[in-house]
Amino acid sequence: MTDDHQDYAAAGFTGTLQPGRRAALVVVDPVRAYVDPDCGLYAGVEEPVERMRELTTAARAAGVHVAITTMALSADGSNAGVFFRKVPALAAYLPGASTGAFVDGLEPLDGDTVVPKQYPSAFFGTSLAADLVARGVDTLFIAGLSTSGCIRATATDAMQHGFVPIVVREAVGDRLPSVHEANLFDIAAKIGEVWPMDQVLEHWDAA
Repeated sequence: MTDDHQDYAAAGFTGTLQPGRRAALVVVDPVRAYVDPDCGLYAGVEEPVERMRELTTAARAAGVHVAITTMALSADGSNAGVFFRKVPALAAYLPGASTGAFVDGLEPLDGDTVVPKQYPSAFFGTSLAADLVARGVDTLFIAGLSTSGCIRATATDAMQHGFVPIVVREAVGDRLPSVHEANLFDIAAKIGEVWPMDQVLEHWDAA
């Protein structure tokens, strides 16, 4: 155990959460901006994106409901309020920008839930929580981009809405490895669980 883990354990951050009876998968903002080297939001996350493709395919095969979010901004970005003012790079999501389109292989399919959003969390200002409750979901597996922003915000809101949040380690990514790892560490300590993809797939197979 590292010094950081020992410090957190000594402080009482030792709880664990188990998945419930019915799960869904949310893939947060799997868009071209993060894999287009000409875009300011490019994050070098091609490998996590490939894992997202595998994960969504496996979820559908296992009967796990899939929700996919997308940024839905107005022409001037004003519906994203302070967030848009703080992060001008969000212009990559303005209507008509090719960088706001879904990555190939991660487009929503018939039966998936599409969640338009304007802020980091997949829950804030959206109908995702109501949709999950209507489906009897109690556990939310989380993939997508980026770990320190939309993934952390979505995991936090999932927990606050009463869903067990489980972040799929290989299927999330961020522009800086140090930031990515620090956020996974903190999510696992305070918010939910961080599972390797093999564990997720084994759990779905068993269920």
